[in-house]
Formats: sequence, C-alpha cells, structure tokens
Amino acid sequence: MMGIEYRSIETVIEEWADGDEIGWDAEFEWLEKYDAPRLASLRRDIAANGIREPVLLGTDGRVWDGHHRIYCAHVLGINMIPTTLGSV
Repeated sequence: MMGIEYRSIETVIEEWADGDEIGWDAEFEWLEKYDAPRLASLRRDIAANGIREPVLLGTDGRVWDGHHRIYCAHVLGINMIPTTLGSV
C-alpha cells in the first residue's frame, strides 16, 4: 500500500469502477436499498469527523474498499477524499 493522496470525488468516480462494475449510480442505489442503517451511521460520523480511513483504489481500475465512504462523501458534498493505491 502506498501513501495517502487526496483526490476529488469526481476523479475517483470517473477513473475507478465500483467493485462489481455495475456503475456508480447502481452501486449507490444498492447501498441505499440494502445498507441504509450503516450508511446513515457512517454519514453522521463523516459529517462530524471527516473521512478518517482512505479509500483503497485498486491497480485494476476498481475501488477495492471504501464504497460506503465514497457514497457518503458524494451525498455530503465533500469534494476531496483521502485515497491510497493498493497492489496485488
């Protein structure tokens, strides 16, 4: 894993696919439908404390970890998010 780099949410959404590559709109809909309580809790925490753990971006062009954080940043209007690049 490399160091933390702040990237715009737009860059992450445009340049990295969601894990199963269904598209971010569909990913966000799925999260809202099936993981609403966790999203609400995380959204409150991020609103109060910011994103404390970087989103893990894969070398394969997919987000490996951090879909919920990306969703919350998007909903809260947070432009820059901490990211780190993973390696296989």
